[in-house]
Amino acid sequence: MRNIFKGKNLIIILVICLTALILISRYRSHNNNIATTQIGNITKEELYEKMKTTAGASSLQKLIMLKVLTEKYGGKETDNQVNKKFEEQKEQYGDKFPGLLKNSNYTEESYKETIRMNLLIEAAVTAETKLTDEDYKIAWESFVPRLTAQHILVADETTAKDIIAKINAGEDFDTLAKENSLDTGSKKDGGKLPEFDHNAPYDPLFIKATAELKDGEVSQEPVKGSKGYHIIKMIKHPGKGEMEDHTKELEKIALKKRLADDAYVQSIVSKIIKDANIEIKDEFLKKAMEDFLKQVDSSKVNSTDSSKKEKSSESK
Repeated sequence: MRNIFKGKNLIIILVICLTALILISRYRSHNNNIATTQIGNITKEELYEKMKTTAGASSLQKLIMLKVLTEKYGGKETDNQVNKKFEEQKEQYGDKFPGLLKNSNYTEESYKETIRMNLLIEAAVTAETKLTDEDYKIAWESFVPRLTAQHILVADETTAKDIIAKINAGEDFDTLAKENSLDTGSKKDGGKLPEFDHNAPYDPLFIKATAELKDGEVSQEPVKGSKGYHIIKMIKHPGKGEMEDHTKELEKIALKKRLADDAYVQSIVSKIIKDANIEIKDEFLKKAMEDFLKQVDSSKVNSTDSSKKEKSSESK
């Protein structure tokens, strides 16, 4: 009786297992359908095959880059930076932020992914770049110390020249700023701006023109900007000092210049991707990383070397 009992138990167990397998199989088959209709279903495989012909290569490219760069340069610090930058922009745009994301075809998740990619590329370029003396010299040329200045912003060049003539004739700069400036944020203070340097979100021409002025000096030509014409007065120019005293600032300027060089950035990412030994199994997507794996023209890889050649030829 005991053996028969054991045998019956075994049969019952086998039946239960078989039933479970059938149910799992049906569940998987059912789950494989993205959509169902009366005339047929759309499976995950069908959708995948269709989507990879349109966005497959770019999507795979981004996924591989994120994975490789995150492994080498990511971590908790990157996560914190992503969330911080996202919240900063969310606060900056306020109620308009959701609409801006939608109009740009972003979700919060995909926008954070874009922020992450930019941070990882920046980290990669920073880690893989060895700055030369020439890099620091070039950065020194564009370095601007923290300046204190005031300005008057007007719509056209003629008005700007008229105001410069009035200042040269002895009229008060502060009063003219209050009466004429289009910059509502500074006009009530006589056009005085917060202390700024080369990192300020101002027009580069405005920063350059301001840095050329001495204490108390007023620009004698209108400075054209994206919002009009500026008349600038220098309040305090501390001077650049010695190059050796600004190593960290110069390093940031030089790295920013490298990050703005698409060919150089691609050369860095290309090397990292090559070192990761990527193997794409899908035949259709085999060439997804081709742009990153192909040899980059050496003349484009090192922008510093090319600038050295230009400078040496000029000196001759």
